Amino acid sequence: MSASLSNEQIEERYFLLGQVEIISTLNELAHRREPVSVYFNGGQNFILSLILSARPDGLVFDLGGDPKSNALLEKAPQCVFLSFPDGIRVQFTGLEPQRFTWGDEDAFWVPIPTKIIRLQRRESFRNLLPIANPFRAKLSDIEGDLIGNWAMHDLSIGGFGIIIDGAVVIVENCMRRLAHAQGVIGRPLTRSERFSEVFEAAKEARKPLIYGQLIIMVVYLPIFALTGVEGKMFHPM
Repeated sequence: MSASLSNEQIEERYFLLGQVEIISTLNELAHRREPVSVYFNGGQNFILSLILSARPDGLVFDLGGDPKSNALLEKAPQCVFLSFPDGIRVQFTGLEPQRFTWGDEDAFWVPIPTKIIRLQRRESFRNLLPIANPFRAKLSDIEGDLIGNWAMHDLSIGGFGIIIDGAVVIVENCMRRLAHAQGVIGRPLTRSERFSEVFEAAKEARKPLIYGQLIIMVVYLPIFALTGVEGKMFHPM
């Protein structure tokens, strides 16, 4: 926040103060099932939760996955909620959290906050780019030879995202080997030589790509062991 802003300007720019707007923002977090970190005891403890409902009579949020942390939260005089939907920092304070039965399960309740802080870094404003006819990011070496040509996924003040998949990796490796072989031989490659280089390039890239996919699969396996709020959030992945 700029030091040149007065307290009134800071509140006007970064705070949500109207109850209707606050409840709407909280219900949007609930609808999108955005993960919410709930800190208490001066930030020494926290739970990972989901907002279940926001109405004028109070905010309902789910229990955390750790029973000990839930028991500590019941005794806390206040807690701080923190979430990052679409890169926007949403933060507010809940007073005297109370555990109660909500439907068939236990949950926590706090009064609706009187204000919410919303902050967004400029590089978090990301514009998705067309997929059918994408913009492309090209990379050339010092001699002007093209060494990369990637489809762009999104664009922001902080930079841009590109799409690189297995097919792109194999094609680029084929181009690299074909160019290298032609430079070594000093003449255009014959059809059989091109086929041979393409075959070797695909073999060369196949093993790292398979290992990369296996690593991703193995990393996701522990997610199936998650329970509670964490399981509800990550199982759809």
